[in-house]
Amino acid sequence: MRKLTPELLDTLPHDDPGAICSRRDLVRINRFMGNDSWILRHLPQSPTSITEIGAGDGHLLKIISREFPETPIRAYDLAPRPVGFPEKIEWVQGDLFKQPPAPKGGVLIANLFLHHFHPEQLTELGHWLENFDTILINEPLRSKLPLMMGKLAHPFIHPITRHDMHVSIEAGFVPNELASQLHLDGKGFIIKETSTWRGSIRVIASRA
Repeated sequence: MRKLTPELLDTLPHDDPGAICSRRDLVRINRFMGNDSWILRHLPQSPTSITEIGAGDGHLLKIISREFPETPIRAYDLAPRPVGFPEKIEWVQGDLFKQPPAPKGGVLIANLFLHHFHPEQLTELGHWLENFDTILINEPLRSKLPLMMGKLAHPFIHPITRHDMHVSIEAGFVPNELASQLHLDGKGFIIKETSTWRGSIRVIASRA
C-alpha cells in the first residue's frame, strides 16, 4: 500500500543550498535509472508540442530542446523559472491543479512527479492529462529492491536526498496501479507498462 510522506525538498526554498545539492543528486539518480534516455527514446519523431509537469530544474527539457529545436516546449512547476533557462521554453509557475486545461495534442512527460499525489488527486490530474496524444510517465517502483539499492547509495548523496529517496519509493507504484488511478484506460489510450530492476515503473499512453 502506498505511503505518502512529505518530501524535504518540497519544503525548502528553491535556492536553499541543500535543495540545490539534492537536485544535483536527482540528475545522477535519473541517469542511473535510465529515465532521461528512456523518455528521449520514446518521444515521437515529430511531436506537435512537448510539456513536462514537475519540471524541477529543467534539466530534462534542456536536453529535449536541443533534440527538438523547432518544437514548442512548456514546463510546469511550483518553483520559479531557473536562472539561465532557455527563453524558447515556456515556464508556467504555480499549482498544476489551478492551471487551465492543456492544449490538445502533443506529448506530456511526468518524471518522478506523480508519486507526490493521493489517489483522488491522480484522478483529477487524469482529466488534465487526457488532452495529450502521448503520455510518458516514469515513477518509483514500490518494491524491496529499490529500497535496498537506495541504502547502498547513502554515502554518496545529500541527507535530503536520502530521506526523499525512501519516501518516494514508499509513495511509488506497483504494476497496473498508476494508469488505473489516472483512469487513462477508459479515455481512448493504448497503455503499455514496464518496470526495471533499477527501480522505475514506466507507462506509455498513446492514442489508439
